[in-house]
Amino acid sequence: MNFTRILFNPLLIVLFLASQSTVNAGNPKSQITLSHDSLPGFRQVYIHTVSDVQFYYVTGENITGDVVIEAQSPLKVSLHCNNNFASTMTLNADGQLYEKIYVRAFPESTGNFEPVITHTIEGNITELLTWIMATESQVPDAYYSTATASGSRLKTQLHHIIKDHSVQSYANLWNHFTLTDATFAGKVWDIYSDIPCEEPPYLYIFGDNQDTGTGGGSEGEVYNREHSMPRSWFGGATDPMNTDLYHIYPVDKYVNAQRANFSFGMVENPYWTSTNGGKLGSNTTGDTHSGTAFEPIDPYKGDLARTFLYMITRYEDRIENWTYSQEGNNMFDHNTYPGYQPWVIDMLIDWHNNDPVSQRERMRNDMVYQIQGNRNPFVDRPEFVEMIWGDTTLQTYNVDNIKTIKIYPNPTRDHFHFSSYEIILQLEVFALDGKAILRQENIGQTGTVSVSHLPPGIFIIRFRTPTIIHSQLIQIQHP
Repeated sequence: MNFTRILFNPLLIVLFLASQSTVNAGNPKSQITLSHDSLPGFRQVYIHTVSDVQFYYVTGENITGDVVIEAQSPLKVSLHCNNNFASTMTLNADGQLYEKIYVRAFPESTGNFEPVITHTIEGNITELLTWIMATESQVPDAYYSTATASGSRLKTQLHHIIKDHSVQSYANLWNHFTLTDATFAGKVWDIYSDIPCEEPPYLYIFGDNQDTGTGGGSEGEVYNREHSMPRSWFGGATDPMNTDLYHIYPVDKYVNAQRANFSFGMVENPYWTSTNGGKLGSNTTGDTHSGTAFEPIDPYKGDLARTFLYMITRYEDRIENWTYSQEGNNMFDHNTYPGYQPWVIDMLIDWHNNDPVSQRERMRNDMVYQIQGNRNPFVDRPEFVEMIWGDTTLQTYNVDNIKTIKIYPNPTRDHFHFSSYEIILQLEVFALDGKAILRQENIGQTGTVSVSHLPPGIFIIRFRTPTIIHSQLIQIQHP
């Protein structure tokens, strides 16, 4: 097995870029260099959503003019990972140039696209290519047509929709990972080592770096099969839980071993930290602390929250009889509903709300559906989370009413309108890092909210009505 751990260093990147193709401007002393001729394809992106991010580098020496970057639709570019995306941007440089350019897709119509990003300096142009398949939602028509209640009844309705999936063999999980957990570049998408918006500390190649029973004494050696809900929590290598892809991920073997069978939680003073920032230490969540916990990095907390909510929904007819380990007892309440301890429900809802569903999750959901024949409803319909585990005392409506909470236009420049089937008690705007930016109370069922004071970027709009909490993404772009 030949595998070289890939370490990233800005100086090495600059030296690498210097070896790539160069574009000479009108002044022979001015030149820019791109780290890539093309980006990996963004693959499938649902329309009216935002893709996950890719990035590349633009460098130059003896620069005497501006570099204008133009991205064809549906691409947009920015110097920041989560905001200020636009179709055109200008790099102002005097002498040296070294910039990291972030790229996302914002498709508004279906189709196959091959957009070009052009870089112009003093009349000379260099191009960067990629491709995107923009699609409608892949959720089958009427898949959730029987999910009409709320609270425990809605959870049971979803259980009947997603139960009885096609059970896979444990050995076949390795092959399935190549479809469910591949990065844009076709490497292993390891949530325990990946750092969105940054170079990962190491990359794994499917098959070549697969765990064969040896190695894994430190990070960056091999990847294995991580049961995000440990097997000891449900009685061992017992199907169908043991091979359910919705809770099994390819991850670094060493990090997996450190996480062990501990619950997820919040850790303030870790006694071990992974390379990408995962923390192991005393759990500080809830009214009573629950032993040792592992806290994943923020960009994957929502993924794991929706995974754990899937598990107690898919297996609600089994969870009361599972033979829990002590770590499992820290999270479960031994009841069909709500399924977890109150502190766990609060934490998972918080993780779910602050880390909305990503392109990666949608693609994974669609692919696992093709393999197993069932879906994760909390990826398809995020509003189900609050409808089941939120304040259900007033929830007497049909789930389809959620569709009547609308914000438009999206993207917007300086304001957006909202309309709701019931009074909105609270409207909040958050940055993607969870920072609260704006809050308005008791604003009725329709109205207009000004966002002209906010920078261009992607934000989370959260509505609270008498019956639900509902979150949506909005893009703000100024002229």
